[in-house]
Amino acid sequence: MAVDARLTERINLGKFGFLNVLPIYYPIESGVVASASRLVTGPPARLNKLMAEGRLDISPVSSIEAALHAERYVLVPDLSISSRGPVLSVLLMSRRPVHDLSGCSILVSAKSETSIALLELLTRLRWHLRDVKTFKGCVTASLNHGERPTAFLAIGDEALTWSRQEEYPYRLDLGQAWFEWTGLPFVFGLWTVRRDSLAAKPRGIFQTVDELMAAKTWGRGHMPIICREAERLSGFDQEALSDYYRHLCFDLGAAEQCGLRHFFRLLYQTNRLPSIPELEPLTRFAQVA
Repeated sequence: MAVDARLTERINLGKFGFLNVLPIYYPIESGVVASASRLVTGPPARLNKLMAEGRLDISPVSSIEAALHAERYVLVPDLSISSRGPVLSVLLMSRRPVHDLSGCSILVSAKSETSIALLELLTRLRWHLRDVKTFKGCVTASLNHGERPTAFLAIGDEALTWSRQEEYPYRLDLGQAWFEWTGLPFVFGLWTVRRDSLAAKPRGIFQTVDELMAAKTWGRGHMPIICREAERLSGFDQEALSDYYRHLCFDLGAAEQCGLRHFFRLLYQTNRLPSIPELEPLTRFAQVA
């Protein structure tokens, strides 16, 4: 009896534990798009680590992780977490105007190295601030315990939660700040495939990539359902969630790739990257050696 390749080549598939990927993963988790993949959920930093350790086969990772280890990964084509302007879920919240933050320390979420790197580029090259330091911590826990840093960087769902803090009247969307600076989209996350997984389980890899693309198409065409599910999970109202999803882009087209390359060039110029990587897209004839 024939054995389903999806069972013999079962894929460990990462999922960011944020609302931003719900349009991609709800179709899979609800069974609208059938999948035999094993889902592993976590923040970007954790999925970066699991991919690096070979415990995931396919996963979204922070853009900077893909850049630092381009030899390890190939990209799932035309799939990213991007914005062409405001992203609404990567916010610098401050007690002071941004140009008065020289010499200050900024609390940053440890969940995403890409957002931290973007903030550092903006403070240094765009706003020309001096002696700005970042320190990592849990933003929600710190604020709930009464800590009040001069400024903090909130990422993901906690950015949606803390975006209206009256104690922090200066609210800066990093996606918008990047777009005003460069005129380019910003790519926060990329779906990647481990090269050794592609070599060992090619049928399972391509099957899962096809499922992700089918899920993206379904999610894009059924946003009212996505918003209702997001409301159930988060408690945010559907109108706010609909606005949030309108600002997200899940493509990796020419404009997104241009923005990504520009980000990598700036990271190289500021010594955050040892070289400017060339990220290889997955193809049916991908080189896996």
